[in-house]
Amino acid sequence: MSRISIIFLHGFPFDSSMWKLQIEHLEDRYQVWAPDLRGHGTGASPSGPWLISHFVQDLAEFMDEKAVSKAVLCGLSMGGYIALQFVAQYPERVDGLILCDTRADGDSNNAKVKRFDMIERIMSEGLGGFADDFSKSVLSETTLRTNPELRERVVGMILSNKAENIVRVLAALAARWDSRAGLSSIRCPTAVFVGAEDKLTPPGLSEVIAGGIEDSEFQIIEGAGHLSNVEQPEVFNRFLDRFLEKNFAARVAEVPVI
Repeated sequence: MSRISIIFLHGFPFDSSMWKLQIEHLEDRYQVWAPDLRGHGTGASPSGPWLISHFVQDLAEFMDEKAVSKAVLCGLSMGGYIALQFVAQYPERVDGLILCDTRADGDSNNAKVKRFDMIERIMSEGLGGFADDFSKSVLSETTLRTNPELRERVVGMILSNKAENIVRVLAALAARWDSRAGLSSIRCPTAVFVGAEDKLTPPGLSEVIAGGIEDSEFQIIEGAGHLSNVEQPEVFNRFLDRFLEKNFAARVAEVPVI
């Protein structure tokens, strides 16, 4: 087994199952983890309110529990927010970063208003209408046209969560850090992936991240929206392999095959 640990951090409002094809692709070569984050799937649901700093502390505790001293963090959307704040607080525990369909800036005032409109809607109507609308916003027009079954899966992931937890996470997202000032301090190998048709965090926002981190690589994934790893898994996995082999192949080769 490789000495390299990879921890996949899922997006809001999904769960670790969104990384299934990446886990299957890598698990025979690397030590791979994909926890359900707080308020999602089987993740813990302590009393609120929550901040992204709570998710960061959860990740540190998860790594301690699994005896993982350092890891490559691969975070999509909210997972990227957590990864950026984690590397700012615990740079010595991060081997590398893969930031997918995410952004480094905080919410604008208008974005905060939209999130709290979502909160009010969920509190009054439940998750049904939110899940229907959100599933359309995270998938590309290509996916919506050619793979309707995937949209059904996305809706199912959203509806598997509790409405009160989704509300808590929305508030945490609205209050998150602006991480742009810290990008130039990141020294670990970094890749930035984004779907060409991402409507929530368009490619220009990923270019800001890649431009702010020295020697980072930037890849646009055609035919994908906000869930690039789910919509175009073969392309995503190819970029993932390229990044890992470029930066960690020597350490993988040091581990004897048993």
